[in-house]
Amino acid sequence: DKYKSVLHRAIVNSDKERISIPTFYCPSLDAVVGPAQELINEEEDSSAVYRSFTYAEYYDKFWDRALANCLDLFKVPNS
Repeated sequence: DKYKSVLHRAIVNSDKERISIPTFYCPSLDAVVGPAQELINEEEDSSAVYRSFTYAEYYDKFWDRALANCLDLFKVPNS
């Protein structure tokens, strides 16, 4: 893969208190989520790994899988 996601890390500071404020972002159910077109280039073998989908599709599959990772359901075959 050309682009790799970073591993999330949290570093504990034992000298100070830490306050976490969770925030949630939920787009409109008809919002389309997909790869940025400027990053897709078939000639350079930078084809999309995932197809575009609506947030409603993702939301439905997310809850159908009992909170398991569902992103693989949107993978483009042979990517």
